[in-house]
Amino acid sequence: MMRRVLLGILLASWAVAAEDATPWKGRYKLSISNDAAWHNDAVELETVSVEEMEGVLEVDLGLGPEGREPNADETLHKIKFKGRRASDQDPYVAEVMVGSVQPRVYRFELFPIETGKSFAGVVTMGSKRAGALVRRD
Repeated sequence: MMRRVLLGILLASWAVAAEDATPWKGRYKLSISNDAAWHNDAVELETVSVEEMEGVLEVDLGLGPEGREPNADETLHKIKFKGRRASDQDPYVAEVMVGSVQPRVYRFELFPIETGKSFAGVVTMGSKRAGALVRRD
């Protein structure tokens, strides 16, 4: 009987720990300062731990309301990424290559602000730096 009670407590605590381990999982809207208003950038987080985060980054380089046919790079790009950080005080850092005709490296440095709700930080696109806010859709 005592073993069953202990097993039940261990399973319950494991379920709570597993739930707390991924409060960040889900889809977030990504806002990059100085980006076009019609761009729909987003981040889909699949796994997040204290040291790493993995997911899919959606970078929209579309033309928006312009009247011409977009070039190959002027579309929505979906790129898998893995971000890492050294400690809880450091940002998650991830780099992705966006584009195929003229590829550009995007480097994201994101700090958690509110657990499961938002991140903020800096994104560097080539030599251009901008602020970035990632929040739940």
